[in-house]
Amino acid sequence: MIDLILEVFGQMVADQARGNQPRAEKGPLPIKEMPRVNSLERDHERLKLITMALWDILTERLNVSEDELRQRILEMDRLDGREDGRLKLREPPRNCEDCGRPMLRSAATCPYCGAQSSDLPLFR
Repeated sequence: MIDLILEVFGQMVADQARGNQPRAEKGPLPIKEMPRVNSLERDHERLKLITMALWDILTERLNVSEDELRQRILEMDRLDGREDGRLKLREPPRNCEDCGRPMLRSAATCPYCGAQSSDLPLFR
């Protein structure tokens, strides 16, 4: 969460340095109205929906149990050498198709300009 906050405020500082201060006279946007936060919330809800649908398909068609799912999650969690509930594989970033700035390979949207990635069709 702190990374998100630092990124948002870093972008605001960069915008100020470039002279992009459309809301300066009105004050800063409340955190819930910031485009990056809204985008992350939409992505989170979309991922939750996709995950729930996939889990229903797996249980209905293949009779996969929750224990099997938990075991596979643990196996995948350990792929990066740590059992910490996160998967941080060392992939080099790719450049955004619109602004050219670096972004995670798994990102659905650019954290700088908000452009949608064409590489991840499930996230549209």
